[in-house]
Amino acid sequence: MTLNELLIAVRAIHFAATVLVAGVVFFRFFVAEPAIGVASSAALNRLRINWTRTIWIALIVAILSAAAWFVLLATQIYGESISKVGSQGGFWTVATDTRFGQVWCGRLAMAVLLGAIVLRAPSQSRAWSFAAVVLAAAFLASLAWVGHAGASPGIDGNIHLTSDVLHLLAAGAWVGGLLPLVMLLASALRESSIGDMIVPHAVNRFSWLGIVSAGTLLMTGIINTRYLVVTIANLFGTDYGRLVVVKICLFLAMIGVATVNKFYLTPRLASAARSLQRNSLIETLFGIGVLLVVAVLGIMEPGGHVHAHAEYAAVPADAAFVHIHSEEGMADVTIAPGRAGTSRATIRLWHEDLTELDARAVTLSLTAPAAGSRPVIRPARLLADGSWEVGGIQLSAPGNWNVVVQAQLGPGRRLALDSPIVIEP
Repeated sequence: MTLNELLIAVRAIHFAATVLVAGVVFFRFFVAEPAIGVASSAALNRLRINWTRTIWIALIVAILSAAAWFVLLATQIYGESISKVGSQGGFWTVATDTRFGQVWCGRLAMAVLLGAIVLRAPSQSRAWSFAAVVLAAAFLASLAWVGHAGASPGIDGNIHLTSDVLHLLAAGAWVGGLLPLVMLLASALRESSIGDMIVPHAVNRFSWLGIVSAGTLLMTGIINTRYLVVTIANLFGTDYGRLVVVKICLFLAMIGVATVNKFYLTPRLASAARSLQRNSLIETLFGIGVLLVVAVLGIMEPGGHVHAHAEYAAVPADAAFVHIHSEEGMADVTIAPGRAGTSRATIRLWHEDLTELDARAVTLSLTAPAAGSRPVIRPARLLADGSWEVGGIQLSAPGNWNVVVQAQLGPGRRLALDSPIVIEP
């Protein structure tokens, strides 16, 4: 299995586990407990325990898959083995100096705190349950900051990020709530008392929650597609766009099954509980398909962002080179010679459309791979050909250095780009 395939697998597992965590917490707070009310029985206690166990299992899977995701991404960034990245302090650099690492650390803390609340808090306590809802929502929504939306700048970026957060929360409420609904229906088929007094209210509440969630998914999906795919041509003419079409088809299939559940099976609940349970499982399978597609989309370049890279002059054979890009701008950094000793760095700045990006000042920062190293920060000088140069750089040791390019573009406008760069012995 390739690194990309492993990354897709762990991302899919993490998304599924995170959505399930939030879904069970949401289902208990917004659907089950209001329907249960003050009712109490051994069967209901067993059901609550099973829901708690499901949250805990999903949290453990989410934490383990997040750790695997972090390790795989760090090795992909550095292009080295896990042992070499670890020995050179790469994991610490990714955890502390990248948006992904910082969000990852915050999400780990949220997962641990949520697990403690779920384990210790009384199941019927509305205050503790609300705290769990807030944490579960934050744990799920924070995935938006490690996706394409989290990297988008400006007002459009904020709109896209808000849309992605709502998209994730709606997916958690609907897709994540299907399994606890199936568990409730299975318990009702065994215990007639649950079926008679609780299931009709719970199914009705979940049905309305599903309608609101589906509507939110539809609207935010349109917004996200507009930002990521941009044109109809990209929707059908790029691999990213075609996967989005697959995701849309799976979503429509879920809508179809949910419509049957809402308007045909729910009114006949007394005789159709088993059919409703089966259809909810089918919805879950479609939802898993959607999450798998999302896992693949997350490592692909969006159809609307595809561009041809600039034509570079020949990079010297002994030079280290890295291309760094974002929606705000791109940088080509060449360090020659790319080995330990005295070197010279050349920086070229580009717009997304490959025209040269004008800057008032440029600063280069290089940090050695050794843990605790302080960055060497040097101002660059503008050359006649539009490139920027920093001479007399002392590279103390070989390894995966971190390079940061900061450009002053105008009043209040700055561009900051960072990436690892390999320095040879």
